[in-house]
This record gives sequence, structure tokens and C-alpha cells, in this order.
Amino acid sequence: MSTHQRLAGRRILVIGASSGLGEALALACAQAGATVAVSARRADRLDDLVQRMGSGFAFAGDATLADDAQRVATQAAQAMGGIDVMVYMAGYGVLQELKDTDVDTWVDVFKLNVIGANLAAAASLDHVGRNGLIAFVSSRTVFDSNAHFATYSATKAALNQCIRTWKVEHPDRRFLRIMMGNAQPTEFVNQMGLERLGAALKIWGTQALPGGFMEPSDVGVSLASSFATMLDHPEIDVSEIQLDARQV
Repeated sequence: MSTHQRLAGRRILVIGASSGLGEALALACAQAGATVAVSARRADRLDDLVQRMGSGFAFAGDATLADDAQRVATQAAQAMGGIDVMVYMAGYGVLQELKDTDVDTWVDVFKLNVIGANLAAAASLDHVGRNGLIAFVSSRTVFDSNAHFATYSATKAALNQCIRTWKVEHPDRRFLRIMMGNAQPTEFVNQMGLERLGAALKIWGTQALPGGFMEPSDVGVSLASSFATMLDHPEIDVSEIQLDARQV
């Protein structure tokens, strides 16, 4: 089978596909031959993405709402005849010192990064069989303690704990944690608060945090290839993939 058809016949649901890494992954999976369903809140973005993929399905919904999460998973499974991979790509972060972080910010970041991820997994569980994958994008920031970014890294740490618990509660399934490094350009950086980015980068430099950025399209192709390998080898459980920009 040629490289660009490694996902032929596979059915993939990408949550958080309206921009950035989710969009790049959906395009890469479609290019690799998969049938792809995409979901996010912005229906117009999804319709445009399906056109660019040349095939697939779009189901708009808010992953932080249980009814929406259930509906999207059910519609995707019905449209594709099942789901081989559900991957939760949605994420939200705000650059802000802890002393200035209000309750609404904590709630908003936690809802998308943790609650949405768990609702999407719960909704997909009945549609993804033993040989499939339920994947979540986490972040290398849980290791780095980035100044001004505690709400994001703390919620990704909470997500990591949830993924570990999914694995013990459902040992017959495969749950994949994707530890994501820096990628650019994405809308994620714009959401962080560009007016604070310069100050944050200066502090991160003093912390000797990893620099460099990956291209979203490269990330999409890498993840699509990883999914293909895992689906081709259902008796192997790969619990984590870490992606980082090369430093030299």
C-alpha cells in the first residue's frame, strides 16, 4: 500500500477541527485515504474544510455540552459506519499570572481542555471498538511550568490524569495521550493574548524552556502516520506520543 493511502478504509472523527492542528490533522488523514468526520463550533469553517478534504462529513457542536458531544459521536458513527479513531484536538489557553486569573478564566479553560475531552471520549466509547483508538492532545507544558500559563498546563495535567483513569476503567480499549510541543501558526496563539506574549517569552527564555515551532501540516502528517501504524497493529498499546520541534 502506498504511503498516502495508509489510512484507506479507516474512519476518523476529529474534534476541534475548525483551525490549527485539528484542521491539519483532518486534511492529513483525508490525504492518507481515511473517511473523516470533523466537528467544532464553527459550522462554516467545517464546511470549508470538508470541501478542501474533497470528502468527509461535518457535524457542528460544542464539545463541552454533553448533548452535543453525544450527538456528534452518534452522527459521525452513523455517517461513516463506525469510528476507528476519535481524537480530541480542541484546546484553549490564556497568558495570565495566577494572581490575576479570575474564576471565569479558570472555568473556560477547564471546560474546553478537560470537560470537553472527557465528554467526547464518553460519547465515542460505544462506537470505537477494541482495535480502535481514543486519542487526546495534551501538552509538554505539564513538564515545564511555564510562567503566565498555569491555567493551561494545570488543565492538561488534569487531562493526563483522566486519560490514565480511562485506561484502568476500560482496559479493553486503547487510549492515546499526545504530548504536543510548540506549533505555529495556529489560532491558539491568538487566543492566548498576544499583548502578553512578549513578556511571557522573555520569562520562558530565562527558564530554559524548549524553543522552536513545528509546522501544523507536519504535525498532521506525523499523527496520521502514527494512527495508521497503531491501527495496523491492534495488539500493541502505545499509550503516549510526544512531538517537539527539533532544537538544531
